Amino acid sequence: MNLQKQLRCVYLHAFFSTLRFTDAVWVALLAARGFSLAEIGLAEGVFHLTSLLCEVPSGMAADLLGRRRTLIFGGVLGVFSALAMAFAPGLGLICTAMALKALGYNMLSGTAEALIYDSLKMAGREKDYIKVDANASICMKIATALGSLASLLAGVLRYAGYYLADAVSALLSALAAARLEEPIVTDEQAARERHTLRELPARLRVHILDSADCLRGSALARRLIAADAVISLPSYLTSMFVQQRLTEQGGAMEWLFLPGLLAGAAGMAGTALGRRLHPKTLRGLYLTCALTIGAGALLAGAAPAWACAVGPMLVQGALAVWFLHSMQRMNELISSDRRATLISVDSMTYSLLMIPASPMLGWLGDAAGSAGVGLCLLGAMVAASGLAVAAKTRYNRRGA
Repeated sequence: MNLQKQLRCVYLHAFFSTLRFTDAVWVALLAARGFSLAEIGLAEGVFHLTSLLCEVPSGMAADLLGRRRTLIFGGVLGVFSALAMAFAPGLGLICTAMALKALGYNMLSGTAEALIYDSLKMAGREKDYIKVDANASICMKIATALGSLASLLAGVLRYAGYYLADAVSALLSALAAARLEEPIVTDEQAARERHTLRELPARLRVHILDSADCLRGSALARRLIAADAVISLPSYLTSMFVQQRLTEQGGAMEWLFLPGLLAGAAGMAGTALGRRLHPKTLRGLYLTCALTIGAGALLAGAAPAWACAVGPMLVQGALAVWFLHSMQRMNELISSDRRATLISVDSMTYSLLMIPASPMLGWLGDAAGSAGVGLCLLGAMVAASGLAVAAKTRYNRRGA
């Protein structure tokens, strides 16, 4: 494998798979069409329900059928999702499009991380994972920031135009994935091409049992999965409801790009900081990041006017630091043959929490007349999780 060529394709895929022109404005776009916060929250709930149901199967597909194929399919699903959203006449097709979008994300989630780690493993350079993952993360943050600028084109693109632009970006991500080389680091991976479809059910059964055994045997992996899910809750919800808060306060849609742009810049700064940190324990890092993210959610929900845009910045910066180190530790704990599956379990746990959280925050916003109420509650909960981890650490040190 030509590692430099592989990494260039990884970075291209990371950029185009994240370049979405609607992420900064989709709530405002649907609200402008007359959908309520509760209906928008329902569509988001459908996204996370689909993600919950398909996250682990998509990881299994990546492990059993190949990471490259799975990434290509994820890009194709992104094209279909964007086209469905562009021409959706009502809530039903919008929910269907959100389900397709979730399935496309499922195909990427865990698969990209597994492909990066095993590509480095083939070259004997696993220690470079944080550096390479940080570079990919920066590509994603740049794409997110550029996508957020699309709100400036509201007078040109209109509703369908935004989603057609998303379809082009998803197609480019599929083409970038097609240029990747499948990393082979185990005998089981080398034997993929020799297996027939008739053997797939038996292989799937063995894969499920082995993955479950891996989780049962690693308490640290289970704790990391739970921590990742809790600390990630404000990630999308702060961006989603800050859009609505700014609209409530008279902000023009042309300026809704600003919170996403600033959050992307903060995420890049967090990535640059995270690659230079060498935390002694992940518990201490979790406490710091959870308190920062909790404060960010509180600001997003309660700060006046444009000051609420500081909230997503704190959230994205702290998440970038946390995930660089938690994902490296997770990759060290699991085998190459189960890597995409178990990273997908991590993402599935997040979706399990997001299914009730998204519509609940929307309902609280409608009931209270302000989109910020639910964010304040969420921020307090995440901060409390960090304090709970710190309290448990001190309790254990006393020998209890």
